[in-house]
Amino acid sequence: MKHWYEEYREEILTAGLSGLMLALCFPPYPTRFFCCFALVPVFRYLIVRFDGRQARDSVGRTTSLKRFFFVGYLTGFVFSLLLLYWVANLIPASSASMPWIMGPAVVVLSLYLALYPALFSFVTAALAKRWGITALITAPAFWSLTEFMRGRGELGFPWGLISGSLAAHPVAIQGVSIYGPFGLSFVIVAVNLLIAGLLFMRSKRIRAFSLTLMLIVVVGHLVWGAAEIKRVESNGRALGGTAVIIQPNLDLAIKWKPEYRDSIFTEIERLAHDAADMDATLVIFPETAAPISFKFATLYRERMRLAALRDGVDILTGHVDHIELDGEWHAYNSASLFESDGDLQATYNKMNLLPFGERIPLSQFFPVLSKIDFGQANFLPGKDPVRFETGVGKFGVLICFESAFSYFARDYVLNGADVLVNITNDGWFGSTRGPKQHAELAILRAVENRVPLYRAANTGISMVVDPTGRISAKVGLDKQGMILARSYRSEKLSFFCRHGHMTYFVMVAVSLAAVLLLGAFRRLE
Repeated sequence: MKHWYEEYREEILTAGLSGLMLALCFPPYPTRFFCCFALVPVFRYLIVRFDGRQARDSVGRTTSLKRFFFVGYLTGFVFSLLLLYWVANLIPASSASMPWIMGPAVVVLSLYLALYPALFSFVTAALAKRWGITALITAPAFWSLTEFMRGRGELGFPWGLISGSLAAHPVAIQGVSIYGPFGLSFVIVAVNLLIAGLLFMRSKRIRAFSLTLMLIVVVGHLVWGAAEIKRVESNGRALGGTAVIIQPNLDLAIKWKPEYRDSIFTEIERLAHDAADMDATLVIFPETAAPISFKFATLYRERMRLAALRDGVDILTGHVDHIELDGEWHAYNSASLFESDGDLQATYNKMNLLPFGERIPLSQFFPVLSKIDFGQANFLPGKDPVRFETGVGKFGVLICFESAFSYFARDYVLNGADVLVNITNDGWFGSTRGPKQHAELAILRAVENRVPLYRAANTGISMVVDPTGRISAKVGLDKQGMILARSYRSEKLSFFCRHGHMTYFVMVAVSLAAVLLLGAFRRLE
């Protein structure tokens, strides 16, 4: 064991340091700026091996691709484990038939997520062996592409994207309105690479170039970001009506017990009435605020209808819906809008379910997987997005984890939404860092599309995010409260909303083309 550690000591220290700094880029830590150099140790490891400084007899060993894969894999594992270890303490574990599985599940999740940094490191090193040190130019492209891949498919999990580390700093994230979240990840990784080049490249010319370009990128982004915030504010269009966001802070220990349903709806009615006294046009309750199916619980549907009619407000609330298929009952995670005239306007069924939290991936193909029980729900995914219309404007609903996906929010705004509404029940996270991390996931969605985002959470964090990413009001964890939300949206659709990830893919293509051209020039010489 000691011999193995001596053999891989540098790789272990490199990965451990980068993984730790990546984890410190996210809530609850105030060290978000670590994102600018968290990957510097990994880039130093690459530069030293491909800049001609290794002893002749050790070149083959130190440029072995399996070592680069190991560095990337261990970096990703340390990062994911430190970022997500709190998942082992989720409240549903107490009701699972196998509660002991939560700890191992976090380890398995971290082992899976580590594959993406490993792929980044492996491919970057392979190109460097083929094209030389200049191939490191492609590193920002490959890191951001692995993030793009990680958010796709039934196992899609875009939690902890490096672009999200700056969500708390509006000036630094304005670029996502042009190149989206993966473009911002590209820029952040490029800054890491430039810092590493400044510190560790042998060539004075390259070090000077790295310093100059880094200052241009960082200062340029910050100066442009500050100016862009002012521009968006001055050209914004005020939305009509007033939304009131409700944070009921309901104890999950009683929420799903039938004997408490009457008291829960009495509280919903009280809060809706208080919101109406604040001149609300729209009242927003969080995910599963109504712990029933309106389709079949006609008594409680009537109570919601009368509450909206009595107070003359539109009421949006999360709930569970049911459907019978092939003789079996299935559930949806849903949101419904009751209009001020008492009509039920529409219901949206959540389309992107949290893997292993709301649905076992691939269970539609292998039904036996749905029998696994470690505290998850077994929802059906919805089929179509729904655009709601109220006096506040048109809006789309992102239920819980859907706020992590840029394409969901973009599709809503592209199809006429003036506001994004994110409803969630983070009470399952308890007092961990989970609610803070989850809340910040939603901030980029507002900036990307230049519309406000209203977030209603059962136990927090509820907030109003304006189109520049600034939080204008919020209710903290484990408190009951209301937020009066009046906001504005950009008069025009953002570039990202109109063109999607086009700019980002151009950035990737340019970096890859640059390496090919430099390699071609080198061969000609």
